[in-house]
Amino acid sequence: MEHQDYQQLLFPHSLDALEVSEARELEAHLETCAECRAELIALRDDAALLAHTAEPAEPSPEVRARILESVRAERAVDRAGAMNDKVVTMRPRANWNVWTMGLRIAAGLAFVALLMGLIVFWRREVKLRQEVAQLNRQLNTQQHELARDRDVLARQREALALLNSPDAKHMELAGSETAQNARGSFVYDQKTGKAVFLADGLPATPSDKAYELWFIPKGHSPMPGRIFTVDSSGHALLSEQMPADAIGNAVIAITLEPKRGSAVPTGAIYLSSPKS
Repeated sequence: MEHQDYQQLLFPHSLDALEVSEARELEAHLETCAECRAELIALRDDAALLAHTAEPAEPSPEVRARILESVRAERAVDRAGAMNDKVVTMRPRANWNVWTMGLRIAAGLAFVALLMGLIVFWRREVKLRQEVAQLNRQLNTQQHELARDRDVLARQREALALLNSPDAKHMELAGSETAQNARGSFVYDQKTGKAVFLADGLPATPSDKAYELWFIPKGHSPMPGRIFTVDSSGHALLSEQMPADAIGNAVIAITLEPKRGSAVPTGAIYLSSPKS
């Protein structure tokens, strides 16, 4: 038999319903197949749980009527024999035993069928719940990616609006010795201070580090701006709001800082605009 044939025998084997030859052949297969062994253990556990929770099944009204009719007929025969012989004669119970055994077998088969159906439906429900949970995770991931794409699109539109603004000022940032291939652009509105920063070629940051943007006005201490990271290509795009004291007379610099940022620059400078 092939592997799928053995899998079809697992369920009846978990209920001890296989013929001896089939059971032996399956047991031989189980010695070399860990997957089927695990499946058989799960089926037996399910059967044990359902056996404890299943309610006893009552015989149908038709079966009950047939049993009562048989008992009444048997009593009538016994009474007739007692009146004729004055002796109570015990009738053979073979028919009654056969009938009782038949009822037990029928009830057992009905219970096994019910048990098998419950196990099948229960396992289908578990599988369905797992599939629903997986779909929910995929949906959450897609929603997260969609929100991220919308944020990137919004920053791109803002950058485009600033580039086309008559009050926009452009500042180019050059890479330092630490990041010679890095380049950056800082565009801001001289009236409102709204700004957009674009970077290219910055090295990837360690897991405990991030880049931080700084405004360094003449005669003032550096003012911290946004904290950001770059993608696998070293690109970054972020919106910013310049402090009022920095509009028009500040140097823009990028340093590598702790992941949560710093109040003052502590790391090496990676990008910087020319001093005015």
